[in-house]
Amino acid sequence: MFLFIFVSNRSGALLPWRVFELPHGELAAPTNDINTTVALALLTSVAYFYAGLHKRGLSYFSKYIQPTPVLLPINILEDFTKPLSLSFRLFGNILADELVVVVLISLVPLVVPIPMMFLGLFTSAIQALILATLSAAYIAWRIYGRSSLDFFFSIQSGT
Repeated sequence: MFLFIFVSNRSGALLPWRVFELPHGELAAPTNDINTTVALALLTSVAYFYAGLHKRGLSYFSKYIQPTPVLLPINILEDFTKPLSLSFRLFGNILADELVVVVLISLVPLVVPIPMMFLGLFTSAIQALILATLSAAYIAWRIYGRSSLDFFFSIQSGT
């Protein structure tokens, strides 16, 4: 997932394809489309549901009524907001980066947009890392059912 997002982000950051008027924006970064980012976030959701069910069986659903059954609606809502936040974070950052480069190219077409393009390369790498790290953390949290610090320390101690 990291490599797909990284390459997709870089394909839009290397050259400002939105400068050229294409009918459907075929050469823009794939992650500049909300449908792509939602699909990646839903893939993460399916992966962490599968990992939780595979590891813990039907007792996986007991986490929805922890610590009290009153929190059931909030715990269900949490499962819908995680992929939503993943997709909007990636989409918004990549779209903003490409729009800044396009505006700068339209205002000052020669030298000024170049530093912003390099900043876009850095931003695309950071966004790929963030989405991959959050996806891995969500999946690990579903498998182990513990806080991330407990998970980290169990890896360090080898248990």
